[in-house]
Amino acid sequence: MKQGFLILTMMLLLTQHVKAQENSPIEGSITYQTKNEVYVRFNSTEGMKVGDTLTVWHEQQWKKALIIESLSSQSCKTKVFLPITLAIGTKTNSIPKTIVVPKKKDDYALVPYLSANPKEEKKPKENPNKQQVDSRISLSTNGSRDQKARDFDRLRATASLDILHIQDSRLNLETYLTFNHKLGTPMNDSTFRNDFKVYSLAFTYAHENGLSISVGRKLNNRLANMGAIDGLQIEKTLRKMTWGTFAGTRPDVLDYSFNKNLTQFGGFVAHESETTNGPIQTSLAFAEQKYGSETDRRFVYFQHSNAYLKNLQLFYSVECDLFQNIDSVKTNRWDLTSMYFSLRYRPSAKISFTTSYDNRKNIIYYESYRNFIDQLLNQETRQGFRLQMNYRLHPLAYLSLSGFYRYQSNRPDPTKNYVANVSISQIPNIMASVNLNANYMDTYYFKGTIWGLNISKDLFKGFLSTELSYRKVDYLFVNKEQGTLNQHIWGLNLNMYGKKRTSLMISYEGTIEPTIQYGRYYLTLTQRFRSKKPKTT
Repeated sequence: MKQGFLILTMMLLLTQHVKAQENSPIEGSITYQTKNEVYVRFNSTEGMKVGDTLTVWHEQQWKKALIIESLSSQSCKTKVFLPITLAIGTKTNSIPKTIVVPKKKDDYALVPYLSANPKEEKKPKENPNKQQVDSRISLSTNGSRDQKARDFDRLRATASLDILHIQDSRLNLETYLTFNHKLGTPMNDSTFRNDFKVYSLAFTYAHENGLSISVGRKLNNRLANMGAIDGLQIEKTLRKMTWGTFAGTRPDVLDYSFNKNLTQFGGFVAHESETTNGPIQTSLAFAEQKYGSETDRRFVYFQHSNAYLKNLQLFYSVECDLFQNIDSVKTNRWDLTSMYFSLRYRPSAKISFTTSYDNRKNIIYYESYRNFIDQLLNQETRQGFRLQMNYRLHPLAYLSLSGFYRYQSNRPDPTKNYVANVSISQIPNIMASVNLNANYMDTYYFKGTIWGLNISKDLFKGFLSTELSYRKVDYLFVNKEQGTLNQHIWGLNLNMYGKKRTSLMISYEGTIEPTIQYGRYYLTLTQRFRSKKPKTT
C-alpha cells in the first residue's frame, strides 16, 4: 500500500514536472515605468507577441499583472491591469523557454530546459553545408540646394550578394558593387569606369581539412592594409597556424578597375589562440608589387594583438618598405613606413581607457607615382596620439572624453582636437535618447569649436525612428582674408522599417550662415533578402 502510494505520488510529481517544463517561463525584470506603462527587459523576446500576459513576483507569489503592448528584440512595453504597486527590478515571467527556480526569497536563477523524455529532444541532423543567401539592394539620391545656384544631384546604387555553401556545397560567393553618378553629367566609357566600382567579386572553396582557395577580387583580413587582391588566394590552417599565399594584380590606382600591368604576389603566416582573457593573434606578411616588369613596391607587414592581462587589450602593427628607386638608384634597405600602437584598459564595468599612437609616411609606388616622387618624399612623417575615456555615469548615461594630437615636421604648429560626449538613453516620460557633444580644434590654419545636440526616438512600435540634430560652428582662420566661419546647422533624419526587410531613410540638413543659406538632402531605399534552404537529414 505504501509502495503504491509512493509510486502514485512520484507519478503525480513527474506529471507536474513535465507540465512545468512545457510552460516554463523566461525571466525578465522591470527597468522603467510611467503612470500607465511598464517597460520590461529580457535576454530575448523571441516567441512573445502583443497581447501576451506576463506574471510578476508580488507579495511572495506570482501574479498575472501585465499585458504586452509592443515588442523589441530584448524589451517590451506593457500595461498593468491589477491595482498593485511595482518597483524597478521586480522579476517577471513570460513564455516557455527556461525554468525559474526559487533559491531564497526574491533570488531566482535560470536553469536550462530539460526534457522528461530524452528521445523527444533528438532533432534531425542538420547539413553543415546548408546554403544560406544574404543580399541587399540599395538606391539613393543626394544633393545640395543653395542661393548661389550651385545645385547638384547624385544617384547612387549598391548591391551585395553573399551565398554561403552554394547548392549545399563548399563553394561560397561574395560580391559588392556600387554605381555613383552625378546627374547632368554626360555618360561615356570614361565616366562609367569612374562611376562603377567592383569592391568584391570572388568565389571561395573551403575544404573541411582547413584548405581555402579564393578566385576573383577579395579583401584578405590578414592583409587588409593592402586593399583588395585580384587573382588567386590560398590558405591552409592547421591547428593554431595558418599559412597563405596570393598572386594576381591590384585594382587600378585611379578608377579601381582591373589593370593587368599592376601584378603582385606574396604570402603570410599567422598564429591564433585563445586565453581566458581573450584571443591572441600574430601575423607576418610579405608582398612584391610590380608595374609591368619593374618593381613598384616591396614591403613586409607585421601585426600582433593579445589580451594576456585581464581587462587589458593590446594591438600593434609595423610596416617596412624593402625597396627604393630614387633618381634611378635602386636600393634594398629597410625603411619604416608606418607603425600603429593601441592599448585599451577596462578596470571596471563602468570605465575604460584607450590610447593609441600612429606614425606613418606616404606610401610610394616608384613606377606608378614616378612623376610625384619628389613631392611625396618631401612630406615628412605624420605622428598622431589619441587618448579616450568612456565612463558610465548611470545605467542609462555615458560620458566620453577624447583628445587627439597630430604632428608633422613641415607644419609650424601641431593639430589638436578635443571631444566630449554625453549620451543619455531612454529618458523618463519622453522615452527618447539625447546626445550632447563639444569639439575644439586648433590647427595651423584655423581654430574653433563645434557644439552639438542630437535627440532620437522610436515611434509606432519601432516602425519609425526619428532624429533631430543641431550644430553650432565657430571657426577663426589664421589667414585674415578668410576671416571667420559661423554656421547654424539643423538636421532631420527619418528611418522607416517595413516587415519584409525594407527600409527607407530620409535625411535633410540645412546650414545658415550670415550671408547665405543652403541645404543638403539624402534619400535611400534599401531592400534586404535572406533565405535558407530546407534542412536535410
